[in-house]
Amino acid sequence: MKRLMALGAVVAALGAGGAALGQKAVAGGAAAQAEGGLSVMPAIIEHGPQAGPLATLTVANRSAAPLAVTVTPRPWTQSASGKVSPNRRATLPGVSVSQTEFTLKPGAETQVTATLTSAPSAGYLYGAMEVVGVPADAATRKGVVLGYRLVGSLRVLPAAPELAITAGNVKASGSTAVIPVKNDGNTLDPVSGSVKVKGTVGTKNLTIAAVKILPGKSVNLPAGTKLAKGSYTATVRLSQRGKRALSVIKRFKVK
Repeated sequence: MKRLMALGAVVAALGAGGAALGQKAVAGGAAAQAEGGLSVMPAIIEHGPQAGPLATLTVANRSAAPLAVTVTPRPWTQSASGKVSPNRRATLPGVSVSQTEFTLKPGAETQVTATLTSAPSAGYLYGAMEVVGVPADAATRKGVVLGYRLVGSLRVLPAAPELAITAGNVKASGSTAVIPVKNDGNTLDPVSGSVKVKGTVGTKNLTIAAVKILPGKSVNLPAGTKLAKGSYTATVRLSQRGKRALSVIKRFKVK
């Protein structure tokens, strides 16, 4: 019988969506834990941009079998919908861990030190700390083998926060429209606000729920659904850190 690996995921992410394998919100300094399986603490690491130790992670095996564990710093990816997930094809540059692979007996735990090997050239760095645990004898098991995947958040914060939000042209597809909004700053401060869409058939007021956008990335914000054909004006007002970050008017057509 072909062996299949199923990974359950617990994610402490950006607060803007989850990971491809499912998600569970984790509080700031708490442990990320797959129930009865693998745990890691802290789940969120925050540090200044100076090179040196970032944090000491405690990884524990709460399952009934030995686990082969890997610990890997990953860069984030973010889609236009705002969803974030670790890029499992890459490692986070400038960050190392003292142990990348080890085996934990049931009930055992070990400590892993994460280190910023050099100050990030951009002055900041945002990534994920991925911890995967699979049964040590997974290679010889048959059928579906249950494993655990924990994703924590690593934030190297800029010494001088810069807030900068820009909006692109409205994109209309069918009767739905979105506004691409880009984070040209260096923080992960949530963006929220409102969009007022005015057309020949009236005005729609949309509330933009808080979303975190990675620096350099763009996320599509709603500009209306079930829009009739015609010309529209969208007034966009967005805030960060309680201050107005963007106020702009965009015109578009629904064909």
